[in-house]
Amino acid sequence: MTRRRPFQAQGLQSLGLVFILLRRVAEEEPVAMHKSTSLVLRCQDWSETSQVVLLLARDVGRVRCLAKGSRRPKNPFGGPLDRWILGEAVFSLRDPNQLAVLVELYETERFEGVRRRLEAFYGASLVTELVVALVPEADPQPEVFDLAVRALALLADVPADACRAVAYAFAWRLLALLGYSPEMARCVECGTLLKAGAPADFSPASGGLVCSRCRKPGDACRWSARAVEAVRFLAGADWNEIPRVRLSEATRREVRTALERRVAELAGKQLSASEYV
Repeated sequence: MTRRRPFQAQGLQSLGLVFILLRRVAEEEPVAMHKSTSLVLRCQDWSETSQVVLLLARDVGRVRCLAKGSRRPKNPFGGPLDRWILGEAVFSLRDPNQLAVLVELYETERFEGVRRRLEAFYGASLVTELVVALVPEADPQPEVFDLAVRALALLADVPADACRAVAYAFAWRLLALLGYSPEMARCVECGTLLKAGAPADFSPASGGLVCSRCRKPGDACRWSARAVEAVRFLAGADWNEIPRVRLSEATRREVRTALERRVAELAGKQLSASEYV
């Protein structure tokens, strides 16, 4: 009597599992391919041959991508990728919570000026930190993209002592684009009209100036009249006028402290580059 070999049944079971897996793969949504003008915000070595890059794509939003082979001598990207590169990117994205795969990046601008001067470098670092902290992943915001590119272009070109104003102008304008524009004319709590040209209290929790009656102990940052006027100007003046602004050390401290505390309220994160801007 011939015995049936046990591996035959196991083979049929394995074959059945293969068919089930193939069916599941076929039922999955196809990988979406995206082509978008993109800004490289950060790069991190992933392996000896690849990098993980953080893109701000104009039509897709903030996306983390695996750039396979980017560290090899010959690769689709023309060499290892670096931050603050602008270009046309092609990447595949199935799930915003997972790494996308960067297929191609055709470089159009490098903003070399931000690498040559320390003041511009710190300004660009603050731009990156703010985008990472405040802009959600895979949320297309073309105006935010355009603002970041404009700020980096100015930082790469303006005199070193103008970089501080450009960086803080970006910061307050980014808050406005995201719906957090600071109230500067009236008390953000009660609506009382505030005296123009006078010192005021900025509330990081409320996101605007507050009157003396609404000021909560330990909450508000005291702004001099110069700081109030500086933030108004940086947030609303024509971009071409911003490089003419020179912030004093005292005004810079007031503006920086308020910004750091506002970002901490909104995102629960502490800025680090702002200390050097």
